[in-house]
Amino acid sequence: MTVTTGWLVGQLPRTMAADPVLRTFVSAFEELADTVRERIDSVEHQMDPGLASPEMLQFLGFWLGIELEPTDPAEYRRSMVREVARLLGWRGTRYGVEALLEAATGARVTVTDVGGVYGRNDAVPPEDPVVVVQMDHTGHLTERQVLGFLQSELPLGAQVRLEVRFQPKVARGRARPVSGDSDG
Repeated sequence: MTVTTGWLVGQLPRTMAADPVLRTFVSAFEELADTVRERIDSVEHQMDPGLASPEMLQFLGFWLGIELEPTDPAEYRRSMVREVARLLGWRGTRYGVEALLEAATGARVTVTDVGGVYGRNDAVPPEDPVVVVQMDHTGHLTERQVLGFLQSELPLGAQVRLEVRFQPKVARGRARPVSGDSDG
């Protein structure tokens, strides 16, 4: 009968390896260490939004400052984590807000405000805390969700005026959702 030894048990001095209690004790640590090593070996894949598990994707979103809805399609959540990571240095700027909202909604977005960097000889416009955000539509988000997003992305004290160009039309007519009963 051949006895296999693990990598940690195999490093024990011969007299210690002969002790069954010590051998079992070290084997338990070996199993624990193998689990930790497996996790460390896979961490690069878990940090990749294209490969991360749903749980890790949720954590990455939280870490980057966005709340992902578990009910959204997986590819949408992966895309959002990628975009937020790509735009991290632009967060809070006009470009960053436009790009993130475009990624979240699929709509064309325009942000207008008086903020900016002005030189000593530049004419500085009068202070106006209102940021105007114009969108073609809100995608699958509600206006309330868009406003919540904007409040988290814009500077403290900024007021938002959201203008949605195309509102979804309420269905008219006699069409009704299909019911579960066969009577119609």
